[in-house]
Amino acid sequence: MLFKKKEPAITVSKLIPDLKSIDDVLPNPRAWSPEALQEASNNLKFTSSRDIDPIENLTVQFLFRKFFTMMHQTGLYNPQKRLWSLLALAKQVELKEYKKLSKKQKELAKVTDIIISDIYGKFIVARLVHPGCKLDYPGFNDLFSKASHKCIGLFYISDLVVTETVLTNIWQRTNNNHFFDKYRSPIGENTSFNLIRYQPNQDSLTYTLVHPNLGKDATVNAMVRAQELEAFEIKASVLV
Repeated sequence: MLFKKKEPAITVSKLIPDLKSIDDVLPNPRAWSPEALQEASNNLKFTSSRDIDPIENLTVQFLFRKFFTMMHQTGLYNPQKRLWSLLALAKQVELKEYKKLSKKQKELAKVTDIIISDIYGKFIVARLVHPGCKLDYPGFNDLFSKASHKCIGLFYISDLVVTETVLTNIWQRTNNNHFFDKYRSPIGENTSFNLIRYQPNQDSLTYTLVHPNLGKDATVNAMVRAQELEAFEIKASVLV
């Protein structure tokens, strides 16, 4: 009998069950101080069926530990409440290779879809372009086709230079001239889109929210250190 390996699945839970975590923030967000919110985001445990690529690992850490907190501190959680809530309630993360690249293109770029889902089948797709990409925004336009009733959020995350052409494309798709939609960044009725750019430092990555633009004096970024790789508990690979 032949066995096929599952895509690596990551389960999300509380590190210390009796302490509060990010799901406890939802009922009354305004009651949480920055310090309490940081403690809640630290009380997360990720259990993987196998080793995770470092850039994928750090990006998962960023979305759960840093971006969730950034949304709270900047107020972005209000226009993107569905996405923010799903991050808090997520129970599983899947890592899937983006397969719509030709054989030649795969030699020039590596792209991973990070799929974050809750127990009700609603999900977020974060399309991650690995460092060293030699293509121009691979899988970017195709990402928007993922928007649906169950897809609550879309991210495009890369270290690629953000051009005016890319931003204009996003603004047109997300009704950027509308005051509320400028921050909700809607693709269809239920899906919000965020563009993130990361930059490597000596022992960390700095992630910057490029779109939505929260204002001239509201540059939103967060650093994820390499030491946070240890936040994953690795279990034996599972064969199906």
